[in-house]
Amino acid sequence: PEPKLSFDAMTIVGNLNKNNAHKLSEFMSIEPQIRLWDILQTKFKAKALQEKVYIEYDKVKADTWDRRNMRVEFNPNKLTHEEMLWLKQNIIDYMEDDGFTRLDLAFDFEDDLSDYYAMTDKSVKKTIFYGRNGKPETKYFGVRDSDRFIRIYNKKQERKDNADIEVVSEHLWRVEIELKRDMVDYWNDCFNDLHILKPTWTTLEKINEQAMVYTLLHEESMWGKLSKNTKYKFKNLIKEISPVDLTDLMKSTLKENEKQLQKQIDFWQREFRFWK
Repeated sequence: PEPKLSFDAMTIVGNLNKNNAHKLSEFMSIEPQIRLWDILQTKFKAKALQEKVYIEYDKVKADTWDRRNMRVEFNPNKLTHEEMLWLKQNIIDYMEDDGFTRLDLAFDFEDDLSDYYAMTDKSVKKTIFYGRNGKPETKYFGVRDSDRFIRIYNKKQERKDNADIEVVSEHLWRVEIELKRDMVDYWNDCFNDLHILKPTWTTLEKINEQAMVYTLLHEESMWGKLSKNTKYKFKNLIKEISPVDLTDLMKSTLKENEKQLQKQIDFWQREFRFWK
């Protein structure tokens, strides 16, 4: 079945001019939807809409680092239409030259992704955490601070651990692509090098290739011992023996939803228009 796709985190930065900073902090100090702290002449921090939105303004830090002075972070999935309108009109519209510095694209699969093998064509750092049953529960590609960080994790287990809403379906796994800085502009083309595969290693004719592929699939550290050419050879081999690559599904889902997602981005960035 097709994955469900959404933006799961957004960070918008922009500049508050002196006049708007004054207006906004006045509004914030009387608005019941906002909890304000750390408030000085040139900075404030706030949470809005039952803590679902984080807002920070710091003029001195921004001038020192030559960065924009205001930042708003939120998960659009957790906001209602009304809350989005409120946030846009009352907070974000005060900012000038604003833009996204972080976007998270989330694909939710009702499928057990621990049975799949995930890899990237590029050589990026890969980290795996195993669950109590010895199966992989979380996989990371890249490092947290890079422009692109990919997480594949057992969403059902995560919700259980956090005592969140019980997931009805038997499985729920998420592939999350966190984009920062320049990569944000490529949200609709950001995982061409990623593969989520079900390799059938038994179909290989040569027994030594079977053994090698089996080892690489089950023992991540082995990749580090291979030369560049051998890595390339086996990555291609693993792709060839995989009848399924879930990223093909992700790409087609993205194509189908691209216009809708672009409308969301436009809503936050442009003059006021609400998407249907």
